[in-house]
Amino acid sequence: MLALLLVLQAGDGPVYNGRARQLDVRIPRIEAQITVDGVLDERVWRQAATLTGFSQYRPVDGRPAEDSTEVLVWYAPDAVYFGIRAFEPHGQVVRATLADRDNIDADDRIEILLDAYLDHRRATLFAVNPLGVQEDGVWSDGVGAGAAGGPSAGGRFDATIDLNPDYVYESRGRLTDWGYEVEVRIPLKSLRYQSADPQDWGLQIVRVVQHSGYEETWTPAVRANASFLIQSGRLVGLTGLKRGVVLDFTPEFTTKVDGAPGAGGYDYTGTPELGGNLRWGVTQNLAVTATANPDFSQVEADVGQVTVNERFALFYPEKRPFFLEGLEQFDTPNSLIYTRRIVHPVFGAKLAGKVGGTGIAYLGAVDNQDPSAAGSNPVYNLVRLRRDLGPTSTVGLAYTDWIDGDDYNRVLGADARVVWRSIWFSEVQVGGSWTRDATGARAGKLWDVTFADRTGRAYGNHFELLGIERTFQDTSGFVNRVDLVAGRTFNRFTWYGRPGALLEQLSAIVGFAPIWRYADFGRLRGTVEDTLQNFWVATLRGGWALNLTLSLNHFSFDPAAYA
Repeated sequence: MLALLLVLQAGDGPVYNGRARQLDVRIPRIEAQITVDGVLDERVWRQAATLTGFSQYRPVDGRPAEDSTEVLVWYAPDAVYFGIRAFEPHGQVVRATLADRDNIDADDRIEILLDAYLDHRRATLFAVNPLGVQEDGVWSDGVGAGAAGGPSAGGRFDATIDLNPDYVYESRGRLTDWGYEVEVRIPLKSLRYQSADPQDWGLQIVRVVQHSGYEETWTPAVRANASFLIQSGRLVGLTGLKRGVVLDFTPEFTTKVDGAPGAGGYDYTGTPELGGNLRWGVTQNLAVTATANPDFSQVEADVGQVTVNERFALFYPEKRPFFLEGLEQFDTPNSLIYTRRIVHPVFGAKLAGKVGGTGIAYLGAVDNQDPSAAGSNPVYNLVRLRRDLGPTSTVGLAYTDWIDGDDYNRVLGADARVVWRSIWFSEVQVGGSWTRDATGARAGKLWDVTFADRTGRAYGNHFELLGIERTFQDTSGFVNRVDLVAGRTFNRFTWYGRPGALLEQLSAIVGFAPIWRYADFGRLRGTVEDTLQNFWVATLRGGWALNLTLSLNHFSFDPAAYA
């Protein structure tokens, strides 16, 4: 195995060791095209930069990775190429299946995170399993993916991962006697990036090993940090990038024929419709999309949700292609923008991208008459602006406008997130709504304050207070409960085992979540709901996990709400 490793490592390109903190990578620019077949036998791979020296991130950070990994990187004018050699010294234990796209979480896999704006807020995720099956999406630090994947998308504490977007890239892989080998080509047309020349991108490589349950990163990322992406390395000096013309037009024709018996036989009437979708990459960092009478019949069906005595609306993620393009730019705390409110647009247009340190997103749409109470076509205008402050802090504005005949609903919100001392962040959001409908005109307020959130290695906490008036309404968003003040308090304690120990990590989380009626909170009255929870999570060697949850819940129901 050692001799084989030395042979495979031989090459002419530079080597960058993550544990030695050689994190500024100057990858070679090579005018070449290769066949993506999962075999790194082309001569160009010998000139590629090599990333090595991985570290363990989960369940215990700060330790050298048990498994050796090499990532070869180079770029052509129109694409970035990655070649992965994942060595497995424990025998034939690699898990790989011919799974559906975005369904490889039970497999060994490599995750490539490209932060093409180098803003440490979001990265594009390109993941592959050992056979080249793909999983892709948007990795976000510090936001809840409210516009797309929902407040719990991804199931992680350090990021929100929205797997609904699908990007175009090539990947092939194969199992070998020493592990597995994967080849990946990511065209620049699938990315949005800066307009500078030269420019730098953020890069992180994550390897997930299923038989041990380990997650390993190229840069020595640690848990005690409020941002995962700020711990990434960099691809420096990228120059001469040629994205080409990004212009896609998809025409659509649908028709419906109804028949009914008549005097001379069946009478048939048809209702043909023309439509289509347009996507235009105006620049490397701005894109315009438009749609008219789109056909959503080929869109993946929603996954069913099993509920018992559910009192509030359920969240379903966005899956329609027109809305998915650049949807991460519309994310806000508390989901003030939710594109599923637009049922079947007659026409829609969208501008999304980033200019300098400012994210810009606008969506305008005219819906059909089905969801209208006035028999007209509801009109939506959604605007989201976010400005980067410092390495990881942000400030943003959101505005939504819904008009249905003489009725309207307008929401204006502002939010800010400040990261301090690397492991702490605080967040605030304030918003107001103005509504007129058949019941009259009214206004309402929303406010949300995260006083402190500590992402420490051995101890973490979260203290938050959310208030929503009864008269607050967001027709263009997903605020499924009003008239409340909700507190969220969590404390986490984590212990780590020694290398080789049976118990690798033990975490205890104690949480208390009281809920008051909005008016009762200011009068210091009792809660209508509260939940006291205690979670215990033990990670054992070999990838096993034990979970114990203790929960005490109290509910009281307002008779007026069920009259």
